[in-house]
Amino acid sequence: MNPLKSLGNQLQKINLLHLIDQLERYQEVADQLDEINTENDEETKRKQMVHEAVEACKKEISRHLETFLEDNSTAIYEDWIESLHPDNAEFLDRRIDHRFYVADDHHRLLWNSCMEKIDSFDRVVKARNLEPSYAR
Repeated sequence: MNPLKSLGNQLQKINLLHLIDQLERYQEVADQLDEINTENDEETKRKQMVHEAVEACKKEISRHLETFLEDNSTAIYEDWIESLHPDNAEFLDRRIDHRFYVADDHHRLLWNSCMEKIDSFDRVVKARNLEPSYAR
């Protein structure tokens, strides 16, 4: 056999082995990317479920507020929170949990929106920072 032809065949085999090795590495990367895409899809579905649950909770809280105000037309915010979340109003000093007064609290914002709609501006609750009450 011609030594140059033999050398050419060996180089082709080496090159082919190198290409196979590269393809295997590319396949590993493709498999990893596929796994990441699957995880991302699952995370997106989980976030959608959380969003739907939060929206359902907000809807139920709104419904509760409407019913509460129909039955307690002169009630104040703290009365409603005590009715909705009794476990957050069990303090000896009759306060509700301080987190219901933070600026972006959904409950407070919903309450204020209702109070503004019924022109009961004296019952609007301003955001404030309170020290937590631990006396139970």
